[in-house]
Amino acid sequence: MDWKSHLFFGLICGAAAAWLWFGSLAEPIFSFALVSGASALLPDLDMRKSKASKVLAAFVFLAILAASFLLSYSSGRGLEGFFIFAALMLLALFGLDRLVRPRHRGIMHGLLFLFAVSLALLLIFGGFFAAAFAVGYFSHLLADFCVKLS
Repeated sequence: MDWKSHLFFGLICGAAAAWLWFGSLAEPIFSFALVSGASALLPDLDMRKSKASKVLAAFVFLAILAASFLLSYSSGRGLEGFFIFAALMLLALFGLDRLVRPRHRGIMHGLLFLFAVSLALLLIFGGFFAAAFAVGYFSHLLADFCVKLS
């Protein structure tokens, strides 16, 4: 499935789960569905060409630029320091990505990973966010499983 299908299925599953949980209250259904839709894209972070991976890469790149700027100018190293910090962080990130990124449909496409992340989110953010995440993430796994069967 492509990212649009996973997003749509995650939104629908999130809205349905929220409707069952909250009844007809629009605000929690909308919020729950948005988190579920976004979470439905996350299992494909292990694919470099996935939409979620590209968005995350852009965000991380901007964060590295911002961190390099802050580090270089707060330490008085100026533009030269900026380029040094940025290069070192990008090299470290590239190396870490090559070493750590799992193969596609590896650990990130498993129920154990879903359970572990959902539990962590429950402890950090509470039940609403953790449940919305779990519904969206599970919708991705379910959709991939159904496509695999056909």
